[in-house]
Amino acid sequence: MSKTLGILGVGHLASYVVAGLRKAGDQRPILLSPRNKKHALTLKQEHGCDIAVDNQAVADQCKIILLSVRPAQVEEILSNLKLTTDHLLVSCVAGMSLEHIQVLAGPAEVVLTLPLACSEMGQGVVPLHPDNPIARELLSQLGKLIVFNDQSQFGLASTAACMNGWIYAFLDNLTDWFIAKGLSEAQARELVLHSVQGATALAAAKTDQSLREICDSIATPGTYTRIGLDILEAKEAFSQWGEACEKMNEAFTKAV
Repeated sequence: MSKTLGILGVGHLASYVVAGLRKAGDQRPILLSPRNKKHALTLKQEHGCDIAVDNQAVADQCKIILLSVRPAQVEEILSNLKLTTDHLLVSCVAGMSLEHIQVLAGPAEVVLTLPLACSEMGQGVVPLHPDNPIARELLSQLGKLIVFNDQSQFGLASTAACMNGWIYAFLDNLTDWFIAKGLSEAQARELVLHSVQGATALAAAKTDQSLREICDSIATPGTYTRIGLDILEAKEAFSQWGEACEKMNEAFTKAV
């Protein structure tokens, strides 16, 4: 199968993917659908992509196609597209089942993924369902690839994608607190970001310990860390995150 990548739906997600691939050193030809001309021209200028005359031209010239449109657009686009058994359709459409997209895609093979904004930097989780060697080779360049065996598991990855977005608001809140206490914006931002970065790096390295064990090994009785942790847990600060995740999971479950 040709490695040329076609992209249907040239919005923010497509921009993350293209930038991430180029950052990883992937210089394969990339052919963009022409609908979002502004984004397409930017990707052409910055990353050497080409722009097709229409969606069918993308399908005719590319055997690997990234579908990154809104759910409401999927049926219209796929129903007017002629795909073959040689095509691999990599869907980034949130909240739409594999079975639904497969019916619309006809004979093409379909897999699901959902790259995050941080895939532009080759970071974060990149979920994949079901496993496919071609999709694995493409997507593993964008971050930590995790293959999920069934769609319910993949739905939880979609919830995690929402959680990823909430983290920025949490970091912003912490940064604002340090600024209010007298740090410069640059100092506060670096302090917060690198504190969190260090915590995740340590957790990733200590695979022999649970995350709670790592926490308790640092927040030992009588330490300032434990005092602050006790306040947060008494206020049920962390349970609110679980509640938000539950709501998102319910929404994704209903959507598929």
